[in-house]
Amino acid sequence: MPSVPFGHALQLHRTRAGLSLSGLAALVHYSPSYLSRVETGERRPSHQLARLCDTALDTGGELSGLVVPSARRTAASPAPKRRADANQEPPGTGGGSGTLPPSTSCPVAIPAADDEEVRTTTHFAVHLAALRRLGQRVPPAPVLRQASGAIDLLTVLARAASSPEVRRQYLELLAFYCEFAGWMAQESGSLSDAERWIERTEELAAEAGAFDLAGHTLIRRAGLALYQADAHKVTEYAAEAGRRGTNARVRALAAFREAQGLALAGSGELCGAALEQAGELLERAAGSAFEGSRGTDGETGPGARTRPFGLIVGSEYTPHLGDLVGGWCLYDLGRPDEAASMLSAGLGQLPVRVTRFRALFTARLALALTAAGELDASVPVVEGLLRDSAGLCSHAMRTQLRMLAASLRRRHARPGMRELQARVTAALHCEGCTTAT
Repeated sequence: MPSVPFGHALQLHRTRAGLSLSGLAALVHYSPSYLSRVETGERRPSHQLARLCDTALDTGGELSGLVVPSARRTAASPAPKRRADANQEPPGTGGGSGTLPPSTSCPVAIPAADDEEVRTTTHFAVHLAALRRLGQRVPPAPVLRQASGAIDLLTVLARAASSPEVRRQYLELLAFYCEFAGWMAQESGSLSDAERWIERTEELAAEAGAFDLAGHTLIRRAGLALYQADAHKVTEYAAEAGRRGTNARVRALAAFREAQGLALAGSGELCGAALEQAGELLERAAGSAFEGSRGTDGETGPGARTRPFGLIVGSEYTPHLGDLVGGWCLYDLGRPDEAASMLSAGLGQLPVRVTRFRALFTARLALALTAAGELDASVPVVEGLLRDSAGLCSHAMRTQLRMLAASLRRRHARPGMRELQARVTAALHCEGCTTAT
């Protein structure tokens, strides 16, 4: 437990800085009366307020260290390990086909021609690329059902494959489909299903020799922890992903995720170092990230084992992550002005078609502008966010909208803020988002 109450420490630092309550309120964009209640202990401070005060009063993170986390929860323990098995029933498929029968009871005719195998694997790779595009602009539940159907088919094909190499190709496709299904399950709010999909991805990828994808599952687990505000788990998973990373791309993605966890924990210097490392790794990976001859570990050359072009580990928008993740982190570190600038720059580089991806960082931009007191600038950003995110039914987005609604609620005295806050709150309760999938 902290030895000094937060309110007493805040009052001491404010007094040393020669600031009145009104003076500090102008810097952190909270009302003087609210700050007064925090100092007297009537109101519990948030991490965001503590970090804003740390920045305004130059306390070196002392105030953030006095805030007892309100969501200090342990990430869900991974499900017991199971051997990768193409006969295993995929999680979250609902009342579908269930566990597939043994191949002796369900014979499958596999065409002998090699060109037919190539056409089949190409078909599934193209189908997955199409599902990824759909997943950017429609609710996750119907997309997940489509992915589950493809997983059923691939499971049959892998089980009855005509050779070890053909089986490996189907297992690799299965692993990529399961990774995508995990993301869609997370976006629909079913975190337990997401964890099971991630586990199956890791097992299948390892059996297929896709070690870059297997290592990326740690980054996906870190993502689950991020939206549960578990900074320790985020950094733990991401750091391990960086150590296991088989290529610069995966290590860059791991460093970005670790930076987010460190920012959530209030570790500014370590966060900056992780962001710098991620940038260096991205530059190193730039020459090979999208080469048509890349292998399963991102290697190139005549001896590299290739995979269909559409099978990409992690986001295909990785080159644009520097400003976006940097801005995300600056907001958590109590520097909303700088965060808004970086997020605006990063969003300007993204293609319009990636609606789900853009909406998440646009929500973060709206949070940064509101926290910085730039309320006039925040209005068109929030309005665009509500328009573009309608119908996405995104769990990650809802975590940001809840924070935005709370921030706008404190600013009801400003014209238009009450109505804007009501619209954000309404967006949290759309029928698609509240219906179990």
